[in-house]
Amino acid sequence: MTREYKSVFGDYKNNNTDLFIELIQKINQYVSPYIDNEKPFTKGSFDFKYFDYLKDKKLNFKPQSETKVFEEIALLFQNIPNWGNPGTMLNIIPPINIASLAVSSYASLFNPNFSQDRYAGLLLTTELEVVKYMSDLVEWEWKRSHGLFTFGGKGTNLYATKIALNRAYPQGKKEGYGKNDFFIITSKKGHPCHREVTDWLGIGSNNCIGVNCNEKGEMLLEEAEDTICSYIEKEKIFLGFNLTGGSTVEFEIDPIKEVSLLRDKIKAKYNLEYSPLIHIDSVIAWVWLFFKCYDFKENSLNIENNVLNKIEFLTQRISELKYADSFGIDFHKSGFCPAISSLFIVKDRADIYNLGHSKTLEIEDLRFGNFSPFESSLELSRSSSGAISALVALKTFGIEGFQKAINQLMSCSEFFRCELQKIDFIEVLNNYSNGFATLLIFKPQEYQSLTLEDILKLSQKDTNKIKNYNLSYALYVEGLNKLQRISFTLTASDVFNVNNTNVCLGTQKAFPMSLFATKEKVKQIIDEIVETKKMFDKEGIIVKKIKNTPVDMVYRK
Repeated sequence: MTREYKSVFGDYKNNNTDLFIELIQKINQYVSPYIDNEKPFTKGSFDFKYFDYLKDKKLNFKPQSETKVFEEIALLFQNIPNWGNPGTMLNIIPPINIASLAVSSYASLFNPNFSQDRYAGLLLTTELEVVKYMSDLVEWEWKRSHGLFTFGGKGTNLYATKIALNRAYPQGKKEGYGKNDFFIITSKKGHPCHREVTDWLGIGSNNCIGVNCNEKGEMLLEEAEDTICSYIEKEKIFLGFNLTGGSTVEFEIDPIKEVSLLRDKIKAKYNLEYSPLIHIDSVIAWVWLFFKCYDFKENSLNIENNVLNKIEFLTQRISELKYADSFGIDFHKSGFCPAISSLFIVKDRADIYNLGHSKTLEIEDLRFGNFSPFESSLELSRSSSGAISALVALKTFGIEGFQKAINQLMSCSEFFRCELQKIDFIEVLNNYSNGFATLLIFKPQEYQSLTLEDILKLSQKDTNKIKNYNLSYALYVEGLNKLQRISFTLTASDVFNVNNTNVCLGTQKAFPMSLFATKEKVKQIIDEIVETKKMFDKEGIIVKKIKNTPVDMVYRK
């Protein structure tokens, strides 16, 4: 092997761990100048155009040294969110478990492929072990269940919908689906990907039927039943349900047990020869399963009462997963793992094997050399990182560790909402929320004395003014982050309606997801938000210019 190759491949006679660590340290030297751990993003230029960067790029003809490559690639580490910073509140994306990252990265030295065990050694056992632990938590028979790590939350919903098709119309695997009309039921609180996967599978997004919800955000079962019956009587084929198992913002969970009874009622009424699938899109709220064994009366972790009540409620709701046929987990969200680590898990392992053409293997019959997930999985080649990082996270946290982590995040979120509500120019829109997200609006000076109830009675002209004010503030915060002037960041929505109303106020959204957050740190963030709002009122902003001007020209008095 030539010298330049040896510097990046090492020596096959060694495991090359030293070289791996050396190269990690070297790239870190070039990336470090962009990192300011007190800020929500790495440093960099936000006035970046992809075309301008790419237009003169030519692939080098001769090999370049890893030092030269690292120096060039380090430039692209600009503007990355720092998820460990308590002020980074953009989404449900937590800091990662470094142990999970270390083991999954180390495993990549061996380039395992989870298509089959011959290419992965015994590492494929990590996937089976995670599935067993999750099955135990749900109270499924682990010998009967099965699961696959896949490319994200949309992947878990795609697997579920394909299995629903296989159940309802098994001949479609070979014959195609022709002119048959299929439909699946979700709720109007359901994630948009529920409709997207029906598009990808050729069912048609219009055939993913969104059912209205009650004031708690739960699917209305009477409406669901009426819809299902009317569609079946129009000779459409009922695939089943894709239920919400913890929505991103409000953590609403559909009534899983009641839906299972409705499914059985529909099956009996129309003499269906198959069982329509019940899938739960629980990629975030699955983690409350760890509280199933928690004694809420004893409360050994001394969880504050308002947080304890919300945790107990979510635990009761998510415990109904045992009545479902399948569910999804994003370990890279509430499991603190590197992206992507999504698990699709199904109660009856035959459902996964039926995705392919191989015979269902019982867990007792699996042995090294005959385990080939690619025969059923959507992906032929699959990364090992999701399963390995998830298993390491489960073991390093343990059940109590997850309980403590979720308590900390929820306690900080509750404290954040409570403290914000004390500020006269802020209205918190979701004090009732069971989840992490905080929704808030800033009131312009002329509306500062009004309560939220008063604001909801205003004319559309006034509510639009409040909405535009909040969207302008969001752009202002974005600009301050570009200049590395503040240590927090929020996200915003121009389409969010206040709960149970049709009033859109242009809400700010904050997702406190850092385990490094404390109440003291939250207070500092709130103080900075207040100061930033005062700066905004003083400096102002030209909204229409922000996307087309350099950063230093964003601000206007």
